[in-house]
Amino acid sequence: MILLGGVAFGLMLSEGVANDWSALQVKEHLGAADSVAALAFGAFSATMTLGRFVADRISARIGGVAVVRYGTLVAGSGMALVMVSPWLPLTLAGWALFGLGLSGAVPQIFTAAGNIATGTPGKNMSRVVGLGYIGFLAGPATIGWISEVSSLTVAMVVPLVCVLVAAALAPALK
Repeated sequence: MILLGGVAFGLMLSEGVANDWSALQVKEHLGAADSVAALAFGAFSATMTLGRFVADRISARIGGVAVVRYGTLVAGSGMALVMVSPWLPLTLAGWALFGLGLSGAVPQIFTAAGNIATGTPGKNMSRVVGLGYIGFLAGPATIGWISEVSSLTVAMVVPLVCVLVAAALAPALK
């Protein structure tokens, strides 16, 4: 359960970072106008929403471990693209991939927490969900601190590392 909570923390930290910093990252990294930079949040949110609608069906076909493993690898490639892209359409594609990749992972972690054989499903889920939401709140603040001493784009290494660690820990869902 602790491992699932740690993965939930990292994934929701990444989601919180995208929610709060995606538009500002595009503005700072590419010099985009505010209205154009907001497209980054739109790209992330749209694919996150789309992915959440289909994640259960995909999980039923390939399993939760695969959804987390491959989804977080897609998210990692999206974030890497965001960090290195010098071109707005490519950066927006990176934010879209990040949202799509993250979309199915967190629900699979929560499902796995509810299916742990020991303890009660409610207590197990509340612990994992609680750790996840701590990450959701801590992520944006952490990125803010890091960006004060470097840049917002460099700070994006935090969610990149989080999703790659989640990919490696995906077998914890079994």
